[in-house]
Amino acid sequence: MKEIYDTILKIKYFCACNESKISSSCQIGIAELKGLNAININENITCSEFAKRINLSLSRGSRIIDNLVKKGYFLRKAKTHDRRFTLLYLTEKGKELKNDIIKEQKAFEENIKSELTGQEIESIKKGLKTLEKFLIYNKKGENYARKINRNK
Repeated sequence: MKEIYDTILKIKYFCACNESKISSSCQIGIAELKGLNAININENITCSEFAKRINLSLSRGSRIIDNLVKKGYFLRKAKTHDRRFTLLYLTEKGKELKNDIIKEQKAFEENIKSELTGQEIESIKKGLKTLEKFLIYNKKGENYARKINRNK
């Protein structure tokens, strides 16, 4: 299994390098890049959904939201007086940046695909989806096991 783990680490490294390149060219931090990736162009989401999508606590997610609002990329609109129901939107400036980010991510993917056959691409997609499903399932099982152990 160490072979799979090492391969995952190498892929993670290359993706992190690309994220770093994109965040530098867009003049934003990695956390802000992940925040912009968490919301679709014409979507609005709650702050708690935002934090969930980037896998951070609500307080850490709020700090990222604050930074993106200050930079003019996000807009907050309160649905009610309760902050839990505040919705996030991309501003026009945010949509432009999001489109730039998407272009750079697609270029990264196209660079990878350019060296592969159609069959290799499909095999990789299938393998990555299978791995993702396994890891999600395993994570849920792990969380479930922790709950059981706490209740003993």
